[in-house]
Amino acid sequence: MARKENDIVGFMILLLLLIILASNYETTSVSGEETLPVVQHGRNAYATMMYMGTPRDYEFYVAIRVMLRSLANLHADADRVVIASLDVPDSWVQAL
Repeated sequence: MARKENDIVGFMILLLLLIILASNYETTSVSGEETLPVVQHGRNAYATMMYMGTPRDYEFYVAIRVMLRSLANLHADADRVVIASLDVPDSWVQAL
């Protein structure tokens, strides 16, 4: 069981790194055609991962909701990213 959790955490960290790297790139045209400018929302982002398999899944879900709502209320000048694994209930993902 611990190996499966480690695999999930490792995969989620990889996804988070890919998102961070992808957010720093702008699109360019190889053929010389004009491209649309990339809209950048903010320079920083708050990111969190949500996955199932721990005894405290619901508590982590509530904590993520509190964090996201607090950032919204504070008008934080940063994007908010949640990476959710496939086993997270759809109702939880939609609530975020």
